Formats: sequence, C-alpha cells, structure tokens
Amino acid sequence: MTARLRGVRPHLLLVVALGPILGIVATFLLDGWLPGLGIPALLLFVGGAYFAVHRFKPRRWPVAAAVLGGLAGAYVGSLWLPWVTAPLAVLAFGTAGHLLASRAGKKILCPYSADLADSAIEVPWPARGSRGLELLVGANRITLVGSRGRLRTVRPVVDLGSVGAVEQVMVARRATLHVPGVGELNVTVTPGPAVRIAVPPGEWILPTDQGRDLARLVARRKELAG
Repeated sequence: MTARLRGVRPHLLLVVALGPILGIVATFLLDGWLPGLGIPALLLFVGGAYFAVHRFKPRRWPVAAAVLGGLAGAYVGSLWLPWVTAPLAVLAFGTAGHLLASRAGKKILCPYSADLADSAIEVPWPARGSRGLELLVGANRITLVGSRGRLRTVRPVVDLGSVGAVEQVMVARRATLHVPGVGELNVTVTPGPAVRIAVPPGEWILPTDQGRDLARLVARRKELAG
C-alpha cells in the first residue's frame, strides 16, 4: 500500500500545485496586480491542506480537484479578457483537475487486493444493479451511500465496533429491500452474490460479484478496529 500511495503523489501534487503556479506565472507575464498573488497562494495552501487531511479518501479527490482547478482557472482567466477567457479557463482547469484526481483514485484502488484491507484507505464498493448505491469501508466505520430521489442522498454510518456478522450470501431473485433505520431508503438486490452485514437495528445487503472480497474487507477492518 505504501507503493500505491507513492505512485499517486505526483498526480496529487499536480492537482494541488499546477493551477496556483500557473496563476503566479501568468500574473508576472501579464503584468497583473501583484497583491492578487495572494489568491493562488491561498489556493495552494487550501489544496495542500485538504489533500493532506483526505489523503486516504480517494472518492473525494475528483470533486475537490475540479473545484480547486476551476478557482485557479478563474484567477488565470481574469488576468486577460476575463469575460472571454475566464469561463474557458475554469472549464479547462476544472476538467484537468478532475481527470488527474480520478486517475490517481483508480490507481490506488484498482486492482483490488487484500493489502487494501490492512491500510487506512477508504474503499468505495459499488452495488451491482443499483446505480448510485455503494458501501464506503473506512478504517473505523462503514457508510452506505444511497439516494432517495434525484437530489436526496442519505449516508447512514455505523462504527465498525457495532458491526455484527459479515457473510457472503446468494440472492435467488430480484427484490427491493428496505434499509432499517433510514426512512425511505431502499436497496434493489439482483440475483447473484451479495454481502450481508449485521448492523443496528437490522442488516444491510449489498449485491456485488466480489462478495467474498467485500466480506473479507469488512471483517478485516472490523478486526483491526478492535
């Protein structure tokens, strides 16, 4: 896992530093307002702090990188014909940041292997047949991310110390199951392998073709969390 983290550091360094550095260079080249250099400096500090805090949560990287890139692009674009270049720079910088961070996230998470279970990396595990539904397996807790509607997302969280039995099961037919204790959230379970996780006040069932790997991941994280 140390090797995986080292492998993505250049990507994250570009995400954090490239936009602010281009902003500083553009300020001098275009004779910009020198006190305005505080903006790229602030973006550099905020970006570095954010990715330091969330370095083990690759699922969050792309959106944060897009926002940082867009802000850096807005600054660079404002230095010359802002009404024309600023929107284009926001789009270009934001897209570049998102792509770089997405590539870094995929590199650290794929392919899945058992060594991920012994790391502090938060592993997002998508459900089969349920778009937008996934289980986030962190170092100390698990989170079921689902949607009640177009703009309504729910994220029930359970500490690993409260997790009960974790086992792979086989689902015989398609069914819609209610998630206990989470109001209107339902999970569509499709035929095939799934993982059943006992949580208060009931159980979560996540359909996945890699049920054995997910069950071992949650069980191992539970063991490490004590």
